[in-house]
Amino acid sequence: MALGPQGKVQILTICTGNICRSPMAEALLKKKIGPKLAKYVHVASAGTHAMEGMPASHTGIATAVKMNVDLSLHSSQPLTPYLIGRSDIILAMQPEHVKIVLRLAPTAGPRTFLLKEFGMPKGYNPQGSIIDDPIAQSDEFYDRVYKELDAEIDRIIPYLKKVVASAI
Repeated sequence: MALGPQGKVQILTICTGNICRSPMAEALLKKKIGPKLAKYVHVASAGTHAMEGMPASHTGIATAVKMNVDLSLHSSQPLTPYLIGRSDIILAMQPEHVKIVLRLAPTAGPRTFLLKEFGMPKGYNPQGSIIDDPIAQSDEFYDRVYKELDAEIDRIIPYLKKVVASAI
């Protein structure tokens, strides 16, 4: 993989509404990529059914604050062919999101992954590859989803650093 036209590897996290899971994943990636590689990486998020300009969910913001992550400035955006086209790595929360990416941009397959499958051996199919949607769920449910996202981001960071380092 080479650096994109902006001189950065473009990573896009996607979920349904772009107000819970993908903003959390975006913020965690930005926090954990580290300052050395941050100048070579751009992370964004979008939703397959998102409305433009919505804030992160109140419970999502509160959950993130407990984990020292700030979602207060998040503004949702819908997934578009343009966003897909400029992304080098697309990380989806569930298989339906991957299908929508491929419907919008059929050539995006090699760059599109379920978050839980990214960086795993080809053909790897984990049990429970979906990151559940916490919208309208309890605080405890949000905590569980956040911790699951945090663990997945921790798992992929070493692989992601290798991918980015090979591009610079």
